[in-house]
Formats: sequence, C-alpha cells, structure tokens
Amino acid sequence: MEKLHLGCGEDIKKDYVNLDIKKSLGVDVVHDLTKFPYPFKDNTFDLIEMHHVLEHLENPLKVIEELWRISKPGAKVIISVPHWSHFTAYGDLTHVNYFSSALFIYYEQNNPDYYSKRVRFKVLRKKFTATRTNSLWANPILNPILNLSQVFTELVLCKFLPVSQIIFVLEVKK
Repeated sequence: MEKLHLGCGEDIKKDYVNLDIKKSLGVDVVHDLTKFPYPFKDNTFDLIEMHHVLEHLENPLKVIEELWRISKPGAKVIISVPHWSHFTAYGDLTHVNYFSSALFIYYEQNNPDYYSKRVRFKVLRKKFTATRTNSLWANPILNPILNLSQVFTELVLCKFLPVSQIIFVLEVKK
C-alpha cells in the first residue's frame, strides 16, 4: 500500500512518503504544493493524508485535482482543515482559505454545478471536532453535539460553540 503525507512538517509518518516544502529529518520529498504538477505519477497512492495544509494554499481547486490525479481509483484521502467559525482560522496570517462542511459537495457525483466531470470524490465521512488535540473532556462531550446535525451546527450552533476543525475522509472516484 502506497501512502503519502502531504505537508508533513515535523509529523513524520512511518511507512508513508513524507512531503514538505523544506528538507528536515524524515522528509522524503521536498516540494512546494503551489507548484503543479506534483512530483508523482498518475494513480500512485492508495492513501493520502493532508492535515492543516489546504488553508495555506492559494489554489485549493488545483490542489484537490492533483490529489485526485496521483491517487489510485478507490484510494482514500484524509484532509483536515480549520473550520471558518473558529478564531484560530483567522489567527494565522498564512491562512488564505476558510472552509465549511460543504467543501467536497462540489466534487460529488450528483453535483451538476461542477465545471469538470472528471475529478470526483465520494465523501465517506466528515467530522467536526471541538479541539485539535485529544482533549480528555472537550472532544468526548462536545464532538457528538457538534456532529448531531452539521447543518444546524454551521447555521446556528457554531456562533456559540465554534468548530475547531473538520476532518474529511474521501474516496477517489475514477
């Protein structure tokens, strides 16, 4: 199984190809994710993880197309991004994009609005979390509430109880 960790920073994953913009211990491939195409052949990876990277990139459409290109059919892609309602989304001056749970509706099979019928994903799971860390009290108590109705959370609840991040688990459709 070929696995890729994009924008790994210092979070080096064993048995993954770890890619980052700068060379450091454990980084296998140095590449700027704003430069296309990525240095991989089509249909290479079974699993791609990208955690808190997409919000830093100017062209998320092109990034997502590249993830699709380098993924095998049926591959899993796991992406976590800060939710727009959390103050930390705006507290980092390198963030250029803000996301909601609707991010990947754009790429679903039945969406007639997407300009390209080629790049497709199936959303297997999307999860809101109250904190990015494994909090002993906040996540076990608040995450079920945040995920009870994600639409209600985004329209109403997040004004009082901000969502820290969204984790998407996608399946590549080719």
